[in-house]
Amino acid sequence: MNLDLLPHILFGISLSSVCIILLLSLAAARLDNFQFWPPPSGKSWQHKSFLILFRCFLYPLIVLSVLEFDISSIPTRYVAIAVGVLLSCVGFGFAVRITLRMGWRNAFGEKRGLVTDGYFSKSRNPVYVATWVGLVGWGLIANSILVSILLGFWAVLYLFAPIFEEPWLEQMYGDKFRAYREQVRRFF
Repeated sequence: MNLDLLPHILFGISLSSVCIILLLSLAAARLDNFQFWPPPSGKSWQHKSFLILFRCFLYPLIVLSVLEFDISSIPTRYVAIAVGVLLSCVGFGFAVRITLRMGWRNAFGEKRGLVTDGYFSKSRNPVYVATWVGLVGWGLIANSILVSILLGFWAVLYLFAPIFEEPWLEQMYGDKFRAYREQVRRFF
């Protein structure tokens, strides 16, 4: 295999996977008898498919980021890397912390209780907001057009995710979710 093609192959796999996630999610938002995200159960084809597709998006993105990484001798590049590391650590660190606080299974579509306190009292989607900070940092570190395009798709996925999740949350939690939605902003 020609190693010069590897970044493009990784990019293609990653981009295809995130586009399939977006298309299935958009279809589910438009069709009454089709659900993709959140999945109907942890054992459903939707849950398994989402996990496979997200991994097929994320793992090639990580490898591509390593392959594309360039530490040039330009002093501003070192500053960008330092800022990127800081933003990545803060953003992804908070995203993991908030997800663990909410409950891993709750975060992946199982009805485990509506969380409205802590970070969720300021934003209905603090995991997505924190992840965006981490994505900006990742982009600064990688300094790659291909990686930035994929990170942009991830950001868009998290921009639309609440639109896919909120009908499910309303169905699961009813008036409690409606009252919460009225009191707390979607993102900021």
